[in-house]
Amino acid sequence: MVTPDEVRRWSEVFDRLRRGPAPRGDQFEMCREVLASAPGTPEGVEAARLLLEGAMADSATSIADAQEVMRALRAIGRGELEIARLFEPR
Repeated sequence: MVTPDEVRRWSEVFDRLRRGPAPRGDQFEMCREVLASAPGTPEGVEAARLLLEGAMADSATSIADAQEVMRALRAIGRGELEIARLFEPR
């Protein structure tokens, strides 16, 4: 079970990823644009997933953020967390 504190931490990390610089690259900039214009759509959810997965491969992602991203991805994979919760207003 995912706790509210975990969702808050993961949302904060996700916010940092949306601002950049990590993950870097044109694909991730496109993800940021999709999230800015259509966060609640299936495309927005897919963009969020790509951003999270890209953060794991980018050396500019801090170790602390990478650990939180990995925990969030595991919770998503287990069906305990919907990606859309990470970009809901708090």
